[in-house]
Amino acid sequence: MNYGRYKIVEEVGKGAMGVVYQAHDPQIDRMVALKVLREDKVTSEDLVQRFFKEAKAIGRLSHPNIVTVYDVGHDHGTIYIAMEFLEGSPLNQVIRDGGLPPEKIVDLGIQMAEAVNYAHEKGIVHRDIKPTNIILTPNGQVKITDFGIARIEDSSAPQQTQVGEILGTPVYMSPEQIMGKRVDGRSDLYSLGVILYELITGRRPFGGDNLAAIFRAITQDPPPDPSSIDSSIPSPLSALVLKSLNKTPDGRYQTGKTMAQALKACLMTEKTMVLSERPSEKKSRSIGLTITVIFVLVTVVGGLSYFFLIAKNGALQSGPSSVESSSHVESMSPAEVAKPAILKVQSIPTGAQVFVDGSFKGKSPLNLDLPFGKHEVRLNLPNHYEWEAQLQLREEDETPLFVRLIPMDDNHP
Repeated sequence: MNYGRYKIVEEVGKGAMGVVYQAHDPQIDRMVALKVLREDKVTSEDLVQRFFKEAKAIGRLSHPNIVTVYDVGHDHGTIYIAMEFLEGSPLNQVIRDGGLPPEKIVDLGIQMAEAVNYAHEKGIVHRDIKPTNIILTPNGQVKITDFGIARIEDSSAPQQTQVGEILGTPVYMSPEQIMGKRVDGRSDLYSLGVILYELITGRRPFGGDNLAAIFRAITQDPPPDPSSIDSSIPSPLSALVLKSLNKTPDGRYQTGKTMAQALKACLMTEKTMVLSERPSEKKSRSIGLTITVIFVLVTVVGGLSYFFLIAKNGALQSGPSSVESSSHVESMSPAEVAKPAILKVQSIPTGAQVFVDGSFKGKSPLNLDLPFGKHEVRLNLPNHYEWEAQLQLREEDETPLFVRLIPMDDNHP
């Protein structure tokens, strides 16, 4: 099968928004990563054209720590993006495998901060900085990927379509992003701070039994001081990470450049070098903490800038990956799977079409009896951006779902 001139070799990844293939470009005889938007996500020609223009705008980035975009195209009724084919491991896998030496952590932080600083100077905010979107190559080079929900700040660039994707736990999102406020580059720097926190302590700064609890912690609770978790973490590095996690953008580093400079200062101090002498059992402990329960997989499609999922008794939880979530459902007895769970769907505005696992169920507000397990829920309303989420229902209880649909307005932030 071909998309444009690109011949598909094999599928290498799949997400809620699209599929990534290894493909061959015969024009210059090289392998590329071809990201193809799922056909069921192409809700209107208007959205297709906007996404197409934004992909081309993001392609103007050229930095050694940012994946290179070669080409964009339109074929088979959908959009594809041809990118640099990377060899390496996503940072979340590196963390699961036992983390990195402390001096390497600081070095990676410098690379990431300089990369996002470059993007910000070009008027592009990533908005989805997290370990799964950061590839570590065999030679130790960072590559930031997936600018699929980036916002173009340049007023001369095409208006951003506001197609959003939040994959995995939302703990990497900044408070202003969770509250639906307009974000700038300092939101990306907050996300880098969360990653650094996880790398140096072996745990994430915020958690909770459900999304509502996680969101409350991110917006209200102070994170524990890293040095209180591990006394061998030097105070300058601990202070740097805490500054990055300030609840207000003005309290953080204002640019990636200043954050990179602060990291370089940490790297040059003797105290940072003490980290390399941490006992081996700390690594084992960090592995266990890192692979603790990961929360819900939520996909927000079509410009949703704000949403609440209030789960009772941890009803909206999922495993660390779709494969593991599926394994959990498969391990349940037929009787357990057949038991109904009540999903109460409400939306603003009301009257949105509600689809569950691809089947139309009615219009909001709507109460649905669903079997335990993972379900894909999608809401459509004319002249509004589509909303979609994957929900894991595990409790025989009512689960409220509230969705605020965003109008298709180019002037909306």
